[in-house]
Amino acid sequence: MSGNDPLNPENFDFQQMLEQLGQLFGGIGGGPLRTPSDPWNQARKIAVAIASEGGAEPNVDPTERLRVEDLARVADLHARQRPGVHLAEDVRIVPVSRSAWTSEAVTAYQPFFDRFTEALSQTGTVETTMGSDMAPDDASMLEPMSRMFGQMMSQLAPMMVVNSAGAMLGHLGQRVIGTYDLPVPRPGNTVPVVPAGMREIASAVGAPIAEVQMYVLIHELIAHGVLSIPHVAVRLEALYMDFASAFRPNPEAIMDQVGDITDLSQLMQISETMSDPETVLGMMRSPAHDLLMPQLDALVAAVLGFVEHATMNACASLMTGHPAIRDALRARRIDRSDAENFMEQLLGLNVDSATLERGEAFIAGIVERAGDAGLERLWADELDLPTAAEVDAPGLWLARIGMGSGSSGAVDFEIPDDLSGLDDF
Repeated sequence: MSGNDPLNPENFDFQQMLEQLGQLFGGIGGGPLRTPSDPWNQARKIAVAIASEGGAEPNVDPTERLRVEDLARVADLHARQRPGVHLAEDVRIVPVSRSAWTSEAVTAYQPFFDRFTEALSQTGTVETTMGSDMAPDDASMLEPMSRMFGQMMSQLAPMMVVNSAGAMLGHLGQRVIGTYDLPVPRPGNTVPVVPAGMREIASAVGAPIAEVQMYVLIHELIAHGVLSIPHVAVRLEALYMDFASAFRPNPEAIMDQVGDITDLSQLMQISETMSDPETVLGMMRSPAHDLLMPQLDALVAAVLGFVEHATMNACASLMTGHPAIRDALRARRIDRSDAENFMEQLLGLNVDSATLERGEAFIAGIVERAGDAGLERLWADELDLPTAAEVDAPGLWLARIGMGSGSSGAVDFEIPDDLSGLDDF
């Protein structure tokens, strides 16, 4: 490598590169990158400002709040009657504004963003996926790029992630309906819901607002009942954390996206590509993600399938429009915003129509073979959680837990009409 080679780290003005890339990555979060004294407080301010459209959002109307709270008491009674749903006595629905929901969401999602930051901030040469068939000249060019990119990410990651988190959670808050729009466990027994989001669904479906509110409230309570079970919450959180930790800056993938960089001015030419969070995360995927995805997909499908099945059955005696409401919420979940795409890719979620149908089929298979007793066992024990193969074949899961055909442990025999012969034994 010559002394004038622009890819030689010694020939770069590293501070200049950081400043330019700071402006570049600022596009992901919607503003220039800077390091505030309290970064997560800054992220919260950004998120709330976006969710409330600059502070223009009104508080929840007191009349609407009381109406939702009254419906919540009815929803609680019906949610508790569903097999497999076990709610704490002090669970409470709380109607909130979008900005209030978003402020709490920043705290809830911060651990995942922190873990992502740690993964991006690793010092030293960044992992690559160079194969043995890579030409020596290409490998020699990639090595200094790897070192430089490792230094760059170590410097930029905290600012980049905080900026992105604030913007993404703010945009998420603009569409939110309840706490469990994404199946992420939350601590405590308070379940915030957003009346403004429910009104949007009612308007889109043409359904009475009271029916939409009842459906959403039952759904949120049942989701809370599942996701607050300690071993379910621990398992899901561990998978999400592991997924966020597995991201690795990959110089080879980045070079494939942006081409050869031979001049600092070219860094600004890739801003359109690098300002797309989906592209950025895609360039940082690692082999560990391929191992985690089947486990995550299966457990999320089972959770969503159970929650939807229980919600639909609870609503059946209360309204007639619940199928249309379910379909509207499904369509809204699948037609994700950029912010929702970012959050799902960060956590390893892949909620699409196939995921929802997979969960629906799994629960239907349990009910067909074992009825409500099978649903009661689904979340009863950590060892009972279904594997990826079992989600696709519910009979396998039932057999493993001792509820399959012929696996109950009972002995089948006929009771004779004449029992006198038993004295001979």
